[in-house]
Amino acid sequence: MMTFFINQNSTLPYLRMDVINDGRYDFRKLFIALENADITFSMSNLETGVKKIANAKAFIVPKSEGCTDEYSIEYRWNKRDTKESGTFIGQFKITFNKDIVMDGYTFPSGELIVPIAEELQINIMQSSIKK
Repeated sequence: MMTFFINQNSTLPYLRMDVINDGRYDFRKLFIALENADITFSMSNLETGVKKIANAKAFIVPKSEGCTDEYSIEYRWNKRDTKESGTFIGQFKITFNKDIVMDGYTFPSGELIVPIAEELQINIMQSSIKK
């Protein structure tokens, strides 16, 4: 299980998930496919299953400043997202809208839900500071 912590009523740090190079594609090709995809983030309360965030826009960003061959998927919190403390399950949905052909390889259209192998648990920690 992957675990992320953020304080109640905070907007930082952003939630980031690294795009892993599995060796089947070079990152340049994968980045082009991701640039042309719609990436969204959803989050549900672990205990009740109630969605707190549904298909909010997420972004593809370089893993670090100046880096052009490693990328992360990023969700930028709004204050309303972290207003309620608790434990949540999050996921990113990547929708590849069209077939992209590059150097003889076709990236197919379709949806990919990540993380794939484990759950993303998000803990919004109760804050003693009143806003």
